[in-house]
Amino acid sequence: MNKKVIKGLKILGIIILVPVLAFGLLLVWLTIREYRPSPIEEMSIQNNQVAILKSGTPYSVTTWNIGYAGLGKNEDFFLDGGKKGRPDNEKVVKENLEAIENELKKAASDLIMVQEVDRDSTRTYHKDEKELLDTALSEYGNTFALNYDVDFVPVPIPPIGQVTAGQEIFSKFKIDESKRMVLPGDFAWPKKQVELDRCMLVTKMPVEGTDKDFVFINAHFSAYDDGSIRQQQLDFAKEYILSEYEKGNYVIIGGDWNQTFDIVDTTRFPMYMNGDFYNPIKIPSTWLEAGWAWGIDDKTPTYRLLNGPYVEGVTQTGVIDGFAVSPNIKVIETKVIDLGFSNSDHNPVKMTFELK
Repeated sequence: MNKKVIKGLKILGIIILVPVLAFGLLLVWLTIREYRPSPIEEMSIQNNQVAILKSGTPYSVTTWNIGYAGLGKNEDFFLDGGKKGRPDNEKVVKENLEAIENELKKAASDLIMVQEVDRDSTRTYHKDEKELLDTALSEYGNTFALNYDVDFVPVPIPPIGQVTAGQEIFSKFKIDESKRMVLPGDFAWPKKQVELDRCMLVTKMPVEGTDKDFVFINAHFSAYDDGSIRQQQLDFAKEYILSEYEKGNYVIIGGDWNQTFDIVDTTRFPMYMNGDFYNPIKIPSTWLEAGWAWGIDDKTPTYRLLNGPYVEGVTQTGVIDGFAVSPNIKVIETKVIDLGFSNSDHNPVKMTFELK
């Protein structure tokens, strides 16, 4: 073998070896730096209000996965069959977030829960969306829980990069307690190093004239698994909400379930039942105990698939956002606010309820 061939093989070896070593070092770094929250952590409450909830009075709550203000109608996402991991420029994020703030103000709910709020992420050009939302919704108290903290997500191209994000609750009523509770279930290594650390953000608020609490829970369940992780999380959530109700407390758990509901006729919506795409499996009908109720609008989609820009009547849609409500709460009405997925891949859901 002549010297030129040997030299060429060495160069080729280096070309192959360097990215392999770099990727290996990245995995080591991400493993060392993995976000490892405690099972239960106390969360701070900012701008806490003084008003107290009352029984027999109608209140409203809105839940919205805001898609980090980066998943408007013109976007796609690589895990849904698209190509991208972030919007093309900062202007897109700014415009989406301003529209989201305006819609939340317009909804004028007493309580709000949002998911996918970025604090310091490459995909949203390092905007502190929590701070911006807090300013826009200054008449509410707020509490926040981190559920995504990764130094660098290396996919797709260009990569998602750094992500720091979480879920938040806004309340016009006094919050006595806020805690982050880990939802069980993890993907295998190394995928788990770049995945979300799913949680419930649990708040407790006093109810006038009683020694009971209103337990208000913002949950964001897993996606893109085979259903086994979501089942673990459902089991955990069910055990917790039943335990709180057995104490005599009022309970609402809501958010992005990443699953659809047994009362939803999925044939009403354009669906690709294709294993290559995100498929929101149904929550078992036995999950909701007797007397409990869903706060669900099954007529209007709450999410859309991100395999390409949104096309009404063509893009896969369905219902995966809403609430589960304890028997001592009356659901008056639940409506999806149909925004045509203009600024997020989810539509907000507003429910009116009354503590019995």
